[in-house]
Amino acid sequence: MIRKSLSITIVLLILSVNAYSLSLQETTDKAQNNNYIIKKYAYLYESAHSTEISMFKNLLPNISTQYSYTKLNIEPYQVSNGKEMIVNTADQYHWNIIVTQPLFTGFYLLNKYKFARYNEQFSKANLELVTQQIMVKARVAYFNVLYNEKNFQTRKLAEEQFASHLQDAQAFYDKGIIPENDLLQSEAAYANAKEERKKAKADLDNAVAQLNQLINEPIDKNHNIEDVENVKPVQEDIDSFYNMLAGRPDIHAMYAAIAREHAGVGMARSQYYPHLSVVGNYSKSGDNMDMSRNPYQPNILYGVSIIASWDIFDWGKSLNDTEAQKMQEHALKAELSNLETSAKTQILSAYNEVSTTYDNISVAKKALEAAQENFKLTNLRYLNQLANSTDVLDARTLLTQAESNYYGSLYGYCVALSKLEFAVGKIGMFDNLIVFK
Repeated sequence: MIRKSLSITIVLLILSVNAYSLSLQETTDKAQNNNYIIKKYAYLYESAHSTEISMFKNLLPNISTQYSYTKLNIEPYQVSNGKEMIVNTADQYHWNIIVTQPLFTGFYLLNKYKFARYNEQFSKANLELVTQQIMVKARVAYFNVLYNEKNFQTRKLAEEQFASHLQDAQAFYDKGIIPENDLLQSEAAYANAKEERKKAKADLDNAVAQLNQLINEPIDKNHNIEDVENVKPVQEDIDSFYNMLAGRPDIHAMYAAIAREHAGVGMARSQYYPHLSVVGNYSKSGDNMDMSRNPYQPNILYGVSIIASWDIFDWGKSLNDTEAQKMQEHALKAELSNLETSAKTQILSAYNEVSTTYDNISVAKKALEAAQENFKLTNLRYLNQLANSTDVLDARTLLTQAESNYYGSLYGYCVALSKLEFAVGKIGMFDNLIVFK
């Protein structure tokens, strides 16, 4: 039989060709810095931030200017007592500066700024939420690659061991020691092992591609991923995680959305009030480009106006707009209550998964050790014809399942930790519980 240690070494050498080292922290950093979805939401946040600044500037005075030139076919005149009196020149140059300052808008501009400010906070929290989602997916993909690497190694070794068993069975059959159906059973088991190895390789390639997509690397790029040596249990009780609920970015986003809609109510209510603004105007006119000469009127005029407007009757439209905004606010408050409840459920589910998978590790490890010893002894008994092919094949199948269960529990615990981190909104808080080689 081919030695197990030699087989694993060969597999590891094959996997390490053209591979790049990658740790869990590097994976998290790459996902945070390189992922296109995160970049998309980062741009949306910058857009919301710029809008907030823009809305604040609506509260400040607005200054505009205009310069114009008009050429008439004749000098304009008016008739008085039957006589034509020229009142302006045919060449008219005008320049004016207007300064407008809103004094009172029914709190519309103030609430419009608040709306933009809370929308910026919502966008920031949403960016953090998406970032955490991508980071968790990358970390889960990292451990998924490790699991599939181990699964491929297991299937590769199983194929080699089935091939070795087939050689032994063929030798026994040639000597007339075992019947033909035992040989056929060994051939079928070997063929099945080859298919399982191919499927495991495909699963590994898919896992690597998913990881590369999340960290924005070429999908076929191989990584020499830092493996897990040991894990430690979570010491905190579940109530401590419930107390972290307010730190979740989706909770922050929902509070910001509610505040934003409340500002929208204030914007709608502004229609109840009069609007007041002051306008300062400076104008200059003349018959030459620098407007230094105007024979018919003062070439410089300036003044201040106060403008008031009020929609006295609009068929109840203002009331309808206000009620519509209030209902939007109430809807978000109901959604917040549901989110807080579902978040606790998510924390409970993740916490239970962490507890279950950690307990399963020690159980699965003992089962693996027993399955390894059972296969070793069964194979020796077969070589001495104290067991048949069915016994050997069943022992190898049991060993394969035990290996899958152990690595599934080990890396499943790491995945469960990542899920719990996301549930409480703190990615990486359990990194000290995973000991890498």
